[in-house]
Amino acid sequence: MRREQSVERAALSVSLIVSTAIEVADGGGLEAVSMRQIGQRLGATGMALYRHVANRDELLSLMVDRVVGEFAYPEPRPSHWRDALTELARQDWRSYFAHPWLLAVTATSRPPMGPNMLTAMEWALTSFDGLDLAAHEQLYLLTTVISYTQGLALTWNRQEPEDTTDWWREQVAEAGGHPRLRAVTEGYRHPSLDLDEEFEFGLERVLDGIAVYLDQR
Repeated sequence: MRREQSVERAALSVSLIVSTAIEVADGGGLEAVSMRQIGQRLGATGMALYRHVANRDELLSLMVDRVVGEFAYPEPRPSHWRDALTELARQDWRSYFAHPWLLAVTATSRPPMGPNMLTAMEWALTSFDGLDLAAHEQLYLLTTVISYTQGLALTWNRQEPEDTTDWWREQVAEAGGHPRLRAVTEGYRHPSLDLDEEFEFGLERVLDGIAVYLDQR
């Protein structure tokens, strides 16, 4: 028994536990993540996991920081604020679809602040260097970009865009009336929604607005 326990302890590691938890969350969402479930995946007891990770909250924080590191913002950072914020938004957008559970943990005023998250925030704020912006302006502008990306990702998270165009047309046609809504749904030129195209279009409009704000200052 002691030899089995020794092997179990040697095989487990924080890195392995976090990797397994991410796999579970990717497949079944955050509700599927528990110390017991992760332990079963690894052939270990839940108590064995607690020797490496204090609790589920710590596990979630480690999962988020792993993914943030996986989708780290590019280096060297683009020198112009618009290019930098574009890369930031695109990388966040990719991460939300690669790991749909990530939104539930990070789309909050108090996200987990691990080392990779802190590095990402520093990278993001560096985009405003030389613009003579007050602290609250930097936070508001950054939040505007992040909130746009999170909001659109939340709308489509775990949805099938291929089925959505037909669904809207059917719903509006069955309801009758509403000529403007019917014209938009029937006149949409794509057979199915292109999420990346929609994202890029909206992102450009958000950045246009920031550009106007900076010019007016």
